[in-house]
Amino acid sequence: MSDQRRGILTFDWAFVFAWLMATTSGWLFGWLLLPKVAPVTPGVGAGIMQSVVLVGRIPKAWRWMLATAIGWLAGRLIMIPISPAGMGLLSGMVMGATAGAAQWLLLRHRLQWAGWWIAISTLAWAAGISLAPPVNMAALPPIVLSGIMPSVLTGIALALLLQTPKPTIEEPIEMD
Repeated sequence: MSDQRRGILTFDWAFVFAWLMATTSGWLFGWLLLPKVAPVTPGVGAGIMQSVVLVGRIPKAWRWMLATAIGWLAGRLIMIPISPAGMGLLSGMVMGATAGAAQWLLLRHRLQWAGWWIAISTLAWAAGISLAPPVNMAALPPIVLSGIMPSVLTGIALALLLQTPKPTIEEPIEMD
């Protein structure tokens, strides 16, 4: 079997599916729980569910939910003067960038190409939040779609990034 064919078969599709389900369900529950503060609560909900999927893949995965919450809140605070409703392409870009940067702080020590996470998160959440309905409208299909879009994009990207761990540096043993 060729190396290229083996790479397709070893891609972690189960991780992508788990990420899709976790992110979308966290997004949906966060939106339905406190729709008046969307998109902060959906983003935090997604981060909480994502941290469950990351257990065993990154050390101290519980920190993912904290980083995500801080990132979403920071992005929302930046956007309040610009877009009080918090929806749309620009809001998605800003909140995706701030959440991605906060999450990158956890990935950078473990993954070689972790810097790409910020760009991927920015683009994915810009696409997703641009599909979200207005805060005062709880239309289920657009809410779900606005969670699925970034879930798929970030899930595939993170599955690829997790395949590029940083090499561990072994400390020389000092003999006295």
